[in-house]
Amino acid sequence: MANFSGPLLQSTASTSFKSEGLIWSSGARRIMLYEVELGQTGSLSSTDCQVQYDLSRFSQTAILTAPLVVPSPLDAADGTCLAIFANNATTELTYTTAGVGLSLKSWAINQRGFMRWRALDDGDNILVAATSLTGVGIRGLSSNFTATLVGNINFVER
Repeated sequence: MANFSGPLLQSTASTSFKSEGLIWSSGARRIMLYEVELGQTGSLSSTDCQVQYDLSRFSQTAILTAPLVVPSPLDAADGTCLAIFANNATTELTYTTAGVGLSLKSWAINQRGFMRWRALDDGDNILVAATSLTGVGIRGLSSNFTATLVGNINFVER
């Protein structure tokens, strides 16, 4: 088992959800998410505002347009990540419908704040099956904050 960290990035927040980080299986290993850190950077809005974040499942990436990023191993002795990771999406994919995975987690954060979610133990991890193109994505929206959404997602491949 190896631990990895992938950078979350969405260069322009908007009034509709835009993905800032997506991770999916290549079919080789299961993925266990155990930590998510979210925040915002850039010019503050003149009015106090929030950013709403959402963590949801998906099962296809056909219409996704986003650069692929190689997650960094947290131990330099570990091998290369087999999962596929992308951030800063410009074309959104279709997330799984409500009731079967949509909004596994949802957070609202003030423009000056940050958030850290961490699984308390292995039973609280968010799991992604070792099925090709099955994954989870983190996306954000704001009604009046247009700066950059940033963060990290940490996971284990097993």
